[in-house]
Amino acid sequence: MSPIVFTLRQLEYFDAIASEGTLAAAAERCRVSAPGLALALDELERHLSLQLFIRRKGKGMTLTAAGSRMLPHARRLLSDADALTADAGRSTGTLTGRFSIGCFPTLTPFFLPSILERFQRRYPELELDVVEADAPAIDELLLRGRIDVALLYSVDVAAHLAFDPVHHYRPHVLVSQQHRFASRPGIHLAELAEEPLISLDVHPTRRNTERVFEALGVTPTIGHVSSNYELVRCLVGRGLGYAVMFQKAATQRTYDGHIVTRIDLLDEVAPSVVGLARPAGAPRTARYAALFDFLASTSVARDADDPDRPPRTARRDTASPA
Repeated sequence: MSPIVFTLRQLEYFDAIASEGTLAAAAERCRVSAPGLALALDELERHLSLQLFIRRKGKGMTLTAAGSRMLPHARRLLSDADALTADAGRSTGTLTGRFSIGCFPTLTPFFLPSILERFQRRYPELELDVVEADAPAIDELLLRGRIDVALLYSVDVAAHLAFDPVHHYRPHVLVSQQHRFASRPGIHLAELAEEPLISLDVHPTRRNTERVFEALGVTPTIGHVSSNYELVRCLVGRGLGYAVMFQKAATQRTYDGHIVTRIDLLDEVAPSVVGLARPAGAPRTARYAALFDFLASTSVARDADDPDRPPRTARRDTASPA
């Protein structure tokens, strides 16, 4: 019996076609011509003695039953080969290849700039590819092999994903500089129950905020609701209410020039957890480990204790007229 011969490149093309659904999209992803991709697929099917796709003119490529059975094996081989290459590079202090990172929109301003600058500078031969999407889309991209890792809140992690926590964030209160509690270092949420809450209506922030109130038995008075993070800060800065936040902006000044003040929440509430997700069973590659170590050991985003937080008096000195 003659041995079955195929290449990792052919498996990569097989994976791309299965993920994209058309030869044209797969060719663009792999940066090859569509005819070259089709030829490689024909060769792979001939070597395996299997038909992997049903080709429908104008309707793209659909996996056959045999193709569906083969795809997980192909992806496992590609993942193992990728891990081997990455680990070999790590032993010499160099990581190479394409590394695709998915991120939830409310996390991107706090994590991705540092990743694209400092992490990229640390590993200049890595080809970073960043995808911003909501939790369901990121889940699908991970399972289809379109991205290697995702930066998510723990509440968005499905059972078929592995999750490694990176940072824990305690919620805090945001008020205007002129607020009666602005000079206080800490506050109990019940003290603000009668004041209007400026609610950030972005998943999972809104649900996390609701859980904080529910856990403390406090019913908020909703003032305004917005899906825009900075608009919430602007409304707070103008004294139209307060906000409960998890991520901490590096500046007190809002887009429209007002000043907001952060107050620690004194109540005992569960923290919000951010970490890296990958498909369950996927290897923890050298690239994954390098990104995890970078996020965990650097001030990419301030943690709950926020040791480098400037004094309150220094922050108020930067105020502009209301």
